[in-house]
Amino acid sequence: MISLLNSNILIILACQILFSSCTIFDEEPASTTSKKGHLVGKVLDDQDKPLQGVQVVADNNWLYNSNLVGITNADGTYSIKLPAAASTYTASAEIKTNYNGIAYKFRLRPEEVGGFTQDGAVRNFRWVLSGEYPDEPGLYYGGTITLDKVIGSSLFDVENIEFTLTPVGNLVDGSVGKILTRRCGPPSSDTFGQLVDIPIGRYKITAVHKPTGNRVLVRNKNGAFSADGSVTLDFYGEKSPWFCSNCMIIEYGE
Repeated sequence: MISLLNSNILIILACQILFSSCTIFDEEPASTTSKKGHLVGKVLDDQDKPLQGVQVVADNNWLYNSNLVGITNADGTYSIKLPAAASTYTASAEIKTNYNGIAYKFRLRPEEVGGFTQDGAVRNFRWVLSGEYPDEPGLYYGGTITLDKVIGSSLFDVENIEFTLTPVGNLVDGSVGKILTRRCGPPSSDTFGQLVDIPIGRYKITAVHKPTGNRVLVRNKNGAFSADGSVTLDFYGEKSPWFCSNCMIIEYGE
């Protein structure tokens, strides 16, 4: 009888220890240091503030449609447990936000772009508003403005038009923007007829034809010219009528 009682006590104690350990493990905060069998890291904005609710994806390179997803905590950290089976992965992260009533989605910049195995890795990300993708040259974190000449305009040298973009309010991440002066690339270049890598925000846009010094009128595509020739616009977000995202299309003329 005593032996049976002792056995029951031992079983109860073992269960308490087991469940107590599970509870502590479940409540353990994500770490940014290497953890066996896990993808871990931290996500910050460009002011070093942690970002909560960011989706981080561990993409299995060997199996189709077998992504593992983690969401960042209030401190910006995340942890994704990887299957023990041998495989290789790449990590990516994106943030969704609303700005001036428009829904945007942004790819985040990784500190490291290399792949990793089921043994785990540390991958930190940062939300930046400009700069070239480290793993895809020619693609940018900033938005793209397409420049279209209005019908009947004699301005055939768009590469000689200088556009000034003045921020109206803060940028999409809450930071203070800067006045930008930009020209598109030369003819036959990848950026001809485009202003690329513009931090997403609301801008007042003006333009001047540099060889003559004449003012160039600008407007939203299919819109109307204002009295002073300027236009104030937001970028399109995830949805646009022009089959692009984080984009703007303006028309110019005399």
